[in-house]
Amino acid sequence: MKGTAIPIYEMFDGSKTKLQIPVYQRNYDWKVPNCQQLFDDLVDMVKEDRDTHFFGSIVEIGGDYSSKLQIIDGQQRLTTVYLLILAMVKLLEDGQIEAEDPDLVAEEIEEDYLICRHVKDRENIDHYKLQPVKHDAEALMKLFGPESDYVGESNQTTNFKFFQDEILKKRISVDELWNAIQRLIVIDISLRQGEDDAQLIFESLNSTGVDLTEADKIRNFVLMNLPADQQEDYYNKYWHPIELNTEEGNEYHVSEFIRNYLTFKLKKTPAMGKVYQVFKQYIEQKKLTTEAVLQDLVKYSDYEKQIRNAQSPSDKVNELLKRLDVLEVSVTRPFILPLFDYWQEGNITADEVATILGSVESYIFRRLICGMPSNALNKLFATLFSESLKYVEQEDNYVDIINYLLLSKTEVSHFSTDDEFAESIETRDAYNMRQQTKYYLFDRLENQDSLERVNVIDGMQNNRYTIEHIMPQTLSSAWKKELGNGYQAIYDRWDNRLANLTLTAYNSSYSNKSFYEKKTAENGFDHSGFRLNDFVKGCDQWTEKELIERSELLKQTALKLWPMPSSNFQPKVVENEVYGLDDDNNYANVKIASYSLMNTPYKLPKRTWKEDVYRSCAGTL
Repeated sequence: MKGTAIPIYEMFDGSKTKLQIPVYQRNYDWKVPNCQQLFDDLVDMVKEDRDTHFFGSIVEIGGDYSSKLQIIDGQQRLTTVYLLILAMVKLLEDGQIEAEDPDLVAEEIEEDYLICRHVKDRENIDHYKLQPVKHDAEALMKLFGPESDYVGESNQTTNFKFFQDEILKKRISVDELWNAIQRLIVIDISLRQGEDDAQLIFESLNSTGVDLTEADKIRNFVLMNLPADQQEDYYNKYWHPIELNTEEGNEYHVSEFIRNYLTFKLKKTPAMGKVYQVFKQYIEQKKLTTEAVLQDLVKYSDYEKQIRNAQSPSDKVNELLKRLDVLEVSVTRPFILPLFDYWQEGNITADEVATILGSVESYIFRRLICGMPSNALNKLFATLFSESLKYVEQEDNYVDIINYLLLSKTEVSHFSTDDEFAESIETRDAYNMRQQTKYYLFDRLENQDSLERVNVIDGMQNNRYTIEHIMPQTLSSAWKKELGNGYQAIYDRWDNRLANLTLTAYNSSYSNKSFYEKKTAENGFDHSGFRLNDFVKGCDQWTEKELIERSELLKQTALKLWPMPSSNFQPKVVENEVYGLDDDNNYANVKIASYSLMNTPYKLPKRTWKEDVYRSCAGTL
């Protein structure tokens, strides 16, 4: 390995130079502020008459500049300077700017630093000296053509246009700009193929993890040291499908997915900032091949896509997935991923999966309403699937096994009882709950399991539907009179409870009008299409009597919608075997439950049994 200080534009010099961004690299992601900083630095160089400006390092494999170089680190800098030169060239070609130096010719700069003249086909990436990864390559090539063909959503297009705008401001002349670009200095670190450890060097340069995601580092780890043709093959066959399966909007959630994958594989949740290190240790300790791991990740990423988009083979399962998604309980994913594999490998049915997800939904929501801590759930869902497999030989009914495991949890992880849940659903401040929880709660209460659904969640998110206090938040004299002498106590007790809340599309017109006006007015409760208002329609007044009745009705509905599951499964009790120290037995890898010394029994403590026997013996001396 050797490092040399050179002007960055020389990286593009040479008639056959090709700078290839390997497929394991992320896409170009510098934004306008990064480009603004570079352009400002170039202007300052000119204004302050500085000789050079250091612009970081470039790490490449390939030897000299007469062949294709793989850029291990520094693609953001290289791409940005390439875009700046291209922006300047196109403005010169279009006549929007003019150079004073007659040697500053757009065509010559393009041929010397931007394209390979011997490759005439502009649709061939080999025509260009910079060769980005697939999506970026298309956007870059389009910038050499008419503006109507530009890829608008690309960072390359955005930054190219930014540079053109900055150049046209003429803070410095085009001659001064080109001169400043030629004085941008980088350290070119050239690695020898097969001799230098590219992955080790890459990790050292990116040890802070500020710019790279955990998925970026994992992609580099599994692809970097493969031959170039195998990198391309593995990227297309494995890594790109993983990205597509974890895509949401314009973002990939590969890091989050691999974290969940590692969680159920290792039965513990790695910190998000340690996912790469844990993944690397997992590969090395299990002695897994790159292809075997990628094949497994592709399979589970397909389950991830089914779960994330509620697109499994079962409509019943998909309905449960949608509801869990509204609750935003990603903590369940390390359980649901292997559950989907168990299902789609033919071990359980879709109906069983739906029933299990229903139990998980009840478990999660009951605990949420009861205000129980959520941090206890990480370990539970990290181990729930592996725990269940211990009992499959004892029990044919897999649903019973899962229900048994959920019901057997104690203390901070316990399944909220009917009494606990009923009390909380009645008394909880439902108006000031987390927004997503309110969306979920009112959607379930309104639609229940009916096929004739109202899109409550979409309506609430877009403020078409809002939560209405039947007894208003500000009591008028008419309301005080209707509630009676104890109106303040009634108000304090019931204001934000579920029994006093409903849905409406006409919240602003209700204000703090009397109950009769809210009920009988145009678009009032009597004309409401929401099922949640059916009880209210039948009331002639709204006092504590009606609040108590509606509270009981909603409580019974909640117990039906979020039931306590049942299980007939009881694991077999394995009795401990008793041995004497003089028996001819091998105790290696045997878990010692207890021992007896001098007729005194001892339970196994947290320290090793050998330590404890020693301490016990020492105590008898």
